[in-house]
Amino acid sequence: MSRLPAPETARSLAILFPKTPLEVGVWLFTAASAGFCEELVFRGYVLRQLLALSDSTAAAVLGQGFVFGVMHAYQGWIPVLHITVLGILFGAMAVWRRTLRVGMVAHGWYDIWAGWLANVLLR
Repeated sequence: MSRLPAPETARSLAILFPKTPLEVGVWLFTAASAGFCEELVFRGYVLRQLLALSDSTAAAVLGQGFVFGVMHAYQGWIPVLHITVLGILFGAMAVWRRTLRVGMVAHGWYDIWAGWLANVLLR
């Protein structure tokens, strides 16, 4: 989170945060599964396709990070820059570790904690 939204935006976002135990459970599952799915798509598929097209690990890692960041453009351009950097780091980790599992867990935890922090800060 690079910056806090304007008060009216914060109030409109507050309705999205979980309030009941069931909502918290659904939110945790959604946050964790988003990390799993995004890693599978961007580091598992897009990274490999770009590697096959470019025959360059660096170009593939940078390219999938850029695509990952742009796919989050609905959050605004400043967050896109941060998310692009995270995508590049997750891509580098996938190449280095030769597995998606570490990135899936890290991405899931990141989404859970970022959502929790937003919930706390925007109340």
